[in-house]
Amino acid sequence: MHHGEDGGGDQILLCTAGSGWFQAEGADPVSMEPGTVIRVPAGTKHWHGAKSDSWFSHLALITPGVGVSNEWLEPVSDEVYGQLPGRGEA
Repeated sequence: MHHGEDGGGDQILLCTAGSGWFQAEGADPVSMEPGTVIRVPAGTKHWHGAKSDSWFSHLALITPGVGVSNEWLEPVSDEVYGQLPGRGEA
């Protein structure tokens, strides 16, 4: 999770190659393919990573502001990850 004040701490994700997932807590997973851009507001619990049958390359940027920080949370469980569709099923 990313933190910040005065408009800072948002994360911008840009998929550059491969195929991946983004999921915010309580929301459906979003498929990420090259060119996909996702803005994650500061304070949003989320994860992003490769699909089970692909590699995934992306840029992750944080918007500048006051009190910007990063907090690593628990890993995505095998149960949650295993429920996601494969690359061809997004």
